[in-house]
Amino acid sequence: MHKVHNVHQMRIKISMKKYSTEYFEKKFNILFDKLIIKDGFLDAVKNTRKELKIPENGFENEVELAEYFLGKMDAEEQEVLSFLSFLDDYSIKKNVAIDDKNKAEVIKTYIKTKGNQKERYMRMVLWLIKGIANHDQIFTQNILFKKNKFLSKLFPKTFELTDRFWGLDLLDEHIFGHFIEKYLFLGKYGINQYIKSKITCTNCRYIGVNHFSPNRNNMKGKNEGPFGKNYIFNKETVKLLSLHFNSVFLIIKPYATKEEVVQYVKDNWESLKEHIIEKNTFYKQFDVHPSKIKESDSEKSQLIYELYKLPKKELLKKYKGEENLSGPDIYKEKIISCILWEEYNINMSQDAIKKTATRFAKSMEVRKRPKDIRDI
Repeated sequence: MHKVHNVHQMRIKISMKKYSTEYFEKKFNILFDKLIIKDGFLDAVKNTRKELKIPENGFENEVELAEYFLGKMDAEEQEVLSFLSFLDDYSIKKNVAIDDKNKAEVIKTYIKTKGNQKERYMRMVLWLIKGIANHDQIFTQNILFKKNKFLSKLFPKTFELTDRFWGLDLLDEHIFGHFIEKYLFLGKYGINQYIKSKITCTNCRYIGVNHFSPNRNNMKGKNEGPFGKNYIFNKETVKLLSLHFNSVFLIIKPYATKEEVVQYVKDNWESLKEHIIEKNTFYKQFDVHPSKIKESDSEKSQLIYELYKLPKKELLKKYKGEENLSGPDIYKEKIISCILWEEYNINMSQDAIKKTATRFAKSMEVRKRPKDIRDI
């Protein structure tokens, strides 16, 4: 009995390790690596930073970025931000919601504290930092930015990069949008902070899996009650769900148990995946499948790709070995193989070199649209 119990514990431990924060951290980093190698991406980011007067490598941290935003606001906008940040701070410290009953007291307290410029400034910066660090919301869509001549340009400029470089092979549009924004403004530091925040949230770290539970605010006839003829999804909810046309919705009733749901997924996994991939044939064009987010040695692949691009004449200049590789019957894959072995201690066949270079070149392409959407 003791032996069986230990085996059970070991199985749980293995399962926990498989889907640990480290597991998801690796997955998110692999996705970012797929973005960073896209042809023209780094140059486009560099140009956009220059246009928006962002430091060459992005801001060092959220404080610097928040101060950048704050510096672009006029006095009236800063006053609105000051009041909003005060309301948030008051609500948290007092542990109360702001309503008609305490509104007068809140405004009175705000007026009293306005004179403390240092405290006011810190509140505004912290309020902006909170938005920057949010792993669900795009911070350039901040409501306070919309009427500002400069700040209102930030989201369109960010979206230009998103629209230019996203493709089906990069999977989740939402994650990709955050990658673009965080990298543009905060560089690799921003990516690391986003991933850290994302993987600590059990609701958000599962790539390709989420849940949605509608309430009365999602319904058109919300005042009629759940059995009214107009108690149907409103336009906003239809728009939200339509973004996931390529997904399978798992409907769980309140009387279903956890064990039943898990078993349902296990029993029907093949048909679920068939609905996602086999039915939606355009995904096959981009090699999207359950094990899509695989670890790969992108640095080594890029090195091979860069060598493979060079003509034989240039490769011979790079080769420092003693073997004579200049003969007409010697192809450049042979020279690359010798360079890799002698300079990098990498042992690869000529065929593997060609396949690696070809795969890497394909991964650099921005693949935008599917050829076949008949099954959608």
